[in-house]
Amino acid sequence: MKSVIHFYIFIFLVFSINTYSQEKKLTARQIITKAADAYNEAAYITYNSNYNLYLDYNSKKVYEHYSGMVLKKNNVNYFKIKNTEFITFKNIGIKINNDEKAIVIEKQKKKIDESPLSLKNYLDAYNAKLIETDNKNYICELTPNKITQIMLSKIVIYIRKKDYSIAKQSLFFVEQMESKDSKGKRMYSLPRLEITFTPRPRDEKSDSYLVSKENYFSEKGSDITISKRFSTYQLFKS
Repeated sequence: MKSVIHFYIFIFLVFSINTYSQEKKLTARQIITKAADAYNEAAYITYNSNYNLYLDYNSKKVYEHYSGMVLKKNNVNYFKIKNTEFITFKNIGIKINNDEKAIVIEKQKKKIDESPLSLKNYLDAYNAKLIETDNKNYICELTPNKITQIMLSKIVIYIRKKDYSIAKQSLFFVEQMESKDSKGKRMYSLPRLEITFTPRPRDEKSDSYLVSKENYFSEKGSDITISKRFSTYQLFKS
């Protein structure tokens, strides 16, 4: 695992919340399901995101930091981590690596939601339990329910009670990461990634541009042509 982006590509997360009066009545799975429903029903949501990578499960020292954003509008999901963008339309998924000037366009039989605000894909693969609550959040823990190739030992999700939105998630990886100490000696550890989400002001014009198909490519029959602004990028189709 070389960077936060490599860690995150396969993670699809969504979150939930509840009122105080219902707190003792709901299980973690019910909370997450309610959050998934709230996300799916939302027509327009957007957050700023911050990604902090730590070398082990308990470290307080940030090893890598990236910022990004999350947007859902017009039934299109867009999110960005550092200089990499992910856009999911109804039957097409796009990944844009602006550092390497590369675009991957994948035709999909059904829409695959890669937004970090979607936990739907994890409800079947993980056990969920409510480990704590405070005045503002539910804190739920997800652990794999069987031996799988999932690269996480657990996920801890902080879910705002007021609106079923995500405040924070902590991802605990099972694959060791190589790093170097101050003397250049190689070290291996199990990293932890923490992602926080904060409100982002809506910008109708800019946000509509980010989720517009014409901003990225055009279709003619089965042929896909990337837009002129990506003329220097290498295109990969799958």
